[in-house]
Amino acid sequence: MTERTPKVSWTPEEDTNLMKLIKEHGTSWAIIASRFVHRDAKSCKNRHQYLKRRSIEWTDEEDSKLRQAVEDNRKAFNEYWKLIAEKIPNKTWQQCEKRWNSIPKLKK
Repeated sequence: MTERTPKVSWTPEEDTNLMKLIKEHGTSWAIIASRFVHRDAKSCKNRHQYLKRRSIEWTDEEDSKLRQAVEDNRKAFNEYWKLIAEKIPNKTWQQCEKRWNSIPKLKK
């Protein structure tokens, strides 16, 4: 059985290097991962997806869609935020919930 390496947080320098390597090699994750000491292809891909989602700003149109989706699904108990996130491309259910709870103007 292969021993798992402990999970190590990404550093800002690794994030910068990852983005630079993606510009050079596209999404060739094996090639990109080979440039890191303790990162595999899956880890690099997951980090890139996280950075992409985190950097996307919310538009007024997305805020409006979020408001409407919350109103439309208010009575749904199970899978509530997942249903809402399906109506807003490029946003996870966690991002939708966090946005809803952090922006009082949306609740009006």
